[in-house]
Amino acid sequence: MPDEYAAVGVPWKGRGARLDETLDILEKYWTSEVFGHEGSLVTIPETVVGLKPRRRSGPPMLLAAFTPAGLRRIGRRLDGWLPVSMPLPHLTGMWEVIQKEDAEADRDPAALCKVLRVNPEPTGIRTGPDQMPQAGTLTQYIDYARSTAEVGVHELFVDFGHPCRTR
Repeated sequence: MPDEYAAVGVPWKGRGARLDETLDILEKYWTSEVFGHEGSLVTIPETVVGLKPRRRSGPPMLLAAFTPAGLRRIGRRLDGWLPVSMPLPHLTGMWEVIQKEDAEADRDPAALCKVLRVNPEPTGIRTGPDQMPQAGTLTQYIDYARSTAEVGVHELFVDFGHPCRTR
């Protein structure tokens, strides 16, 4: 979110390039015994890496992107998508972009993971195939979870840590 970038003094513009360079660094770090990096934003002198993740390519990386560029990045480089609850047609349409990019990058779209986060709101409820729950009964959340499974969501979790809004 732009406010989060502003709070730590990082420009919103160029965030995609910063993320791409970070992904380049992590890939080198996780797959090389010795690596260095000289990019447009970060320089890391040659260094020995002793600790490695169990999975050779690194831990699974999921991104919560919604822009066309972010969705393409997921398909080309990452292991999956971590969206927040949204109307199911939007979820399906964005997932199709990710899968298309994945296939065009000669990767296996079936290996992609879609993990949906639901942040309940303290007031109101909207449910249905084109809406997401904001607050409601356990049964309403279960119904929403079932409907997301029908559109290919692999995992769903409810994040109760979302701050309540005050008036």
